[in-house]
Amino acid sequence: MKNAEEEYSDAVSSAVAVIWIVNVVFALICLSFYGDTTQDLVLQNLDNGPYLSALKILLCIDLLFTFPVVFSSGRQILENAIIKRERNNASDSNEVQNEENELLNVGLLRAAISSGAVATCFLLSQLGGFGTVANLVGGLAQGTLAFIIPAAIELALSRKSGDASFTKDLPQFAVGSFGVIVVAAVTYFTLKESLS
Repeated sequence: MKNAEEEYSDAVSSAVAVIWIVNVVFALICLSFYGDTTQDLVLQNLDNGPYLSALKILLCIDLLFTFPVVFSSGRQILENAIIKRERNNASDSNEVQNEENELLNVGLLRAAISSGAVATCFLLSQLGGFGTVANLVGGLAQGTLAFIIPAAIELALSRKSGDASFTKDLPQFAVGSFGVIVVAAVTYFTLKESLS
């Protein structure tokens, strides 16, 4: 990725292809083991015992290391969007603040954003069992990452390069719209199942 302008598309295509193949192979293996009785969360297919306990421990270790990375990225995106907007509003109103007050305000905003994100994660964890939370977060995150974000990036890049046209952008709008429908449906049905 030293030359991102020329190598980015190939790297993304390769990464998506590899992940797609791994997911399909995993799904086929699970289907071959459990057939029509495959449950929504593969761990629920396993009987209680040392294998299930070991898998749960390994999953907790995985989450221990991956959750902070994902959480940090989301927090930074929120901070950049909100703090930048607050600074623009302050400069637009021609208010001159001293540097200490500005640093204090930024620190308080960061603390509020982090606290709100942690509170949201805590509330999500109270919805029900692990399967419900995994379905909700997984469906929302994976649907967004698979369908909405790539379409949005492609549309932004085509607008930036001046290569935007209705016929070229229509497939991206279709994929993005499909993603919104998938994410909304997964979220709705998961919440409906967990709250009933």
